[in-house]
Amino acid sequence: MLSNVLDVLKSGPGGNGTGSRLSHVTVQTGTQHYMGPIHNPTESGQGLEPHEPPFREDLPRLPYPNFYYALEDLLESYAPSLTYSVHRSSIIIGASSRSVYNALLTLAVYALICRYEGLPFRYPVTPSAKNQAFNCTNGDMFSWKSLWKKLCDIFDLEFIPFVELENFDFVELMKEKSKVWDEIVEMHGLYKTKLEEITCAAALNNVLHFGFQHVCSMNKSRDYGFFGYADTLKSIPMWVERLRDMKIIP
Repeated sequence: MLSNVLDVLKSGPGGNGTGSRLSHVTVQTGTQHYMGPIHNPTESGQGLEPHEPPFREDLPRLPYPNFYYALEDLLESYAPSLTYSVHRSSIIIGASSRSVYNALLTLAVYALICRYEGLPFRYPVTPSAKNQAFNCTNGDMFSWKSLWKKLCDIFDLEFIPFVELENFDFVELMKEKSKVWDEIVEMHGLYKTKLEEITCAAALNNVLHFGFQHVCSMNKSRDYGFFGYADTLKSIPMWVERLRDMKIIP
């Protein structure tokens, strides 16, 4: 798909790209570049070995199939007529009507289902991951526990501390909630979405159960003059309000 788009854009009025104004392409990928196909059950069950953190841009490629590698190879094939930049983002939060890997939207829908059914907003992690702080590409520090408390405040839910002895399967719980989400959408007159269209419990569960620290080095970006950062916990309410304005969540 990207190849087709670039071919069309490069074949400007002058032919052979001579009339094209396209000179630079920016592509957003992600930190699976360093971790391998963590969401692919076939690959992830075969002793997947990610790079040791912190993840740096000059780390060699892993010996697994990776769509991101193919994208970068494609971009490089257009040099020198095109230059490019690749931005490898970390865990993404934001507002979109169709983004199943958006961690915030999956968490927001989970919180709303818990509030609707009077369920505890339980924390689906392992003992080794609780209260763990992760460096992220926002440039700040946060822990999943602090994010959970922030979501409880936003959605008026009681914070339930993690209990090691309890067996809680987040993915199985969400599998049973499609009709519940339909009821919430109807009750609040929301934009018509299906649970499986806007959430991916399995992907979020993988992120919450990483057996390694998800730490990305920002040194290279700073070396090139980028010193911006975002406060993750302060940005959560903003994106929740954006999702509400879009009528994705109540």
